[in-house]
Amino acid sequence: MASMLSLVDVLPKHERVDIGTCSTCAGAGGSGDNGKKECKACGGSGKLEIDVFGISGEDIGRILGRYPNAFTQMVASANTPTALEPGLMGAIVAASQREGEDPDTSLLGNEKIEKRGRGLGVGAQMKILKAMGRCTFPDGIGPFLEDLVLTSSSAKEAMEVIVRVASKEQATTSPKTPKPSEPPVTQPSGS
Repeated sequence: MASMLSLVDVLPKHERVDIGTCSTCAGAGGSGDNGKKECKACGGSGKLEIDVFGISGEDIGRILGRYPNAFTQMVASANTPTALEPGLMGAIVAASQREGEDPDTSLLGNEKIEKRGRGLGVGAQMKILKAMGRCTFPDGIGPFLEDLVLTSSSAKEAMEVIVRVASKEQATTSPKTPKPSEPPVTQPSGS
C-alpha cells in the first residue's frame, strides 16, 4: 500500500527560469560563456536562473490590498510588462520568489526584491510572469475564473438564504405589540 502524502510532503509548484547571462562571469560586453566555478551568481554556468513559484491566495490578497486594480492592469497589459505599474510588477515578481529554506513564504513586501523585480529587463519580467502564471494557475486562468464565479455565486446564494432565515426568526421573536383596545400597563406608584 502506498503511503499517503500531505501538504507537508509536497513542495509548492515552481519552475526554473533563465533570466539572462551572468554579468559577473561575462564581464563588460561578454557572452557569459567564460563561467567561473566560484561565481556565486551562476555557479559557473554563465546563465542566471531563478526559481519562480506560483502565487498563493494570501499573496494575491496582499497585492490587491496594495493595488486594487491589479487584475485590470494585468488584463489591459496584454502580456506587456511595461504596461503594468512598476510597483505592481515588483510586487508580482517578489511574490513569485522564496527565500532559501522556506518554500512557503514569499518575498512579497521585501523592498530589495521588489526593487530588483522592477529593475529587471522586460524580457526577464515576461519570462517570470509566464512561469508564475503556469505555476499559480496550472489549469489556466479560464477554469480558475469560472470556478471563482461559481463559488462566488454559491456564496451569495447561501448568504441570501441566511439573511432570509434570520429575518423570519427575528420577525417571529419580536416583542408582542399591545392591542389598541387594551389599556397600557402602568406601574403602581409608591404613594
